[in-house]
Amino acid sequence: QARRMAGPWNANIHYDGRLDACVPASATSVLDVGCGDGFLAARLARRVPLVVAIDADAPVLDRAQARFPAARVTWCHGDVLTHPLGRESFDAVVSNAMLHHLPDAGTALRRLSQLVRPGGTLAIVGFTRTEWRDWPWALISWTCLGAANRVRGKWEHTAPKVWPPRDTFRELRGSLREALPGARISRLLMGRYLIIWQAPG
Repeated sequence: QARRMAGPWNANIHYDGRLDACVPASATSVLDVGCGDGFLAARLARRVPLVVAIDADAPVLDRAQARFPAARVTWCHGDVLTHPLGRESFDAVVSNAMLHHLPDAGTALRRLSQLVRPGGTLAIVGFTRTEWRDWPWALISWTCLGAANRVRGKWEHTAPKVWPPRDTFRELRGSLREALPGARISRLLMGRYLIIWQAPG
């Protein structure tokens, strides 16, 4: 019961911590892409001077701003693929559970990488569609997620849902290899993956 009262929890909020850890301590500007309910942006704003949080859904952005009224976050309504964000503007670009909302992973990855300053970091947590070769990992993931939801209590986010994801893990890995050579992708428990890429320079 004490854990349930500690604050909203779900797997996305859990992996906000993983993305936070990917942002260098020296970062002075971060872009949170598809910020949803705002938990990651508010978390980053505790230590990063400039946090811009962008989301294409105006109602969820309004709810995020209302939930974290004191957070030093610039809330931005727009589509990251077309919004006039400056190239190489951010020390880090992060995104949680957003990439599968966009129509083409390769195009999205290239766009996000263009927003990262030389030497900066792109970090993404997301979902992929399960295919037969993924079943052993998927079974472990579902078991871990189910146990965590029972122990912590799952908070239902208010952002729009897109399901199932379009790409399998294998397809996403291929898109990543083509769009961002040198990027790393790894599986996480609870059915997620983590992409990390360092901008040259």
